[in-house]
Amino acid sequence: MTDSPSTVAAPSLRRRRRPGSGAHERLARRLAVVAFLVLVVLAWQVFSAYEPPVVMPSPARVVSRFVTLWTDPIFLAFGLASLWHVAASIVLSFVLGVAIAVLTFFFPLFDGAVYSRLAPFLNSFSTIGWAFLSLIWFGLTGSAVVFAAVVSLLPVVIINAGAGLNELNGEVLEMSGSFTRSRLRRFWLVILPMLFPYLIATLRLCFGIAWQAVLVVELLCGSTGIGYLISNARQNYSTDTVFALALLVVLVVYVTDRWVFALLQGRLRTSYGV
Repeated sequence: MTDSPSTVAAPSLRRRRRPGSGAHERLARRLAVVAFLVLVVLAWQVFSAYEPPVVMPSPARVVSRFVTLWTDPIFLAFGLASLWHVAASIVLSFVLGVAIAVLTFFFPLFDGAVYSRLAPFLNSFSTIGWAFLSLIWFGLTGSAVVFAAVVSLLPVVIINAGAGLNELNGEVLEMSGSFTRSRLRRFWLVILPMLFPYLIATLRLCFGIAWQAVLVVELLCGSTGIGYLISNARQNYSTDTVFALALLVVLVVYVTDRWVFALLQGRLRTSYGV
């Protein structure tokens, strides 16, 4: 019996990767990123040469302001306040969102209410709207910032945690039900370990969104935090401070994402095979 034409032709359609081609591709991508950043800085420098500092400060001016900010105790206190707002928002939204997703998992009766009503409503309401409501309800306090950020993150956690629960191995869940009838034990010993990679991915996503939400709310109704410093710098026409604070947030989010969450997710991918 001869091989079918499709079986014979299949190996010829595969592209063989040359030895070392992966390393060359990674090097080429890194060089492309560096070249792009250099072009952006050069364009920024050229543009700032033709505009006053209040409109477009030079890169050197922004870097100098960025360095001097770290010697200002007021800035350090406000930076820690923003970090606290972000951490509190992530923890509260994460715990509440996962609890709601798990509740709908064990009680499918609430599935339509959560995923067809609650999550779309929260997802359609903007962070600015929650900021104004929290300003009315809580005033110029840190509670207003945390509340607005939590309700902005809540639909993200609910949808992603629910998607992770739907992707769990049904046979393992069925087997766990034959060993115990306690839903708490099933969740703690079986479901939570299986859900862990999805929760880390959700946490990684929420970290960047949380900074955006917190800065917006601090900008509008905060009395402390980096967002408040940006608003104050805008009123004083200190454009270099605005650029320096924006650079700080970008660096914090990028470094945390690449050197914490990405490494942790890579280890989970190796351990769980996901």
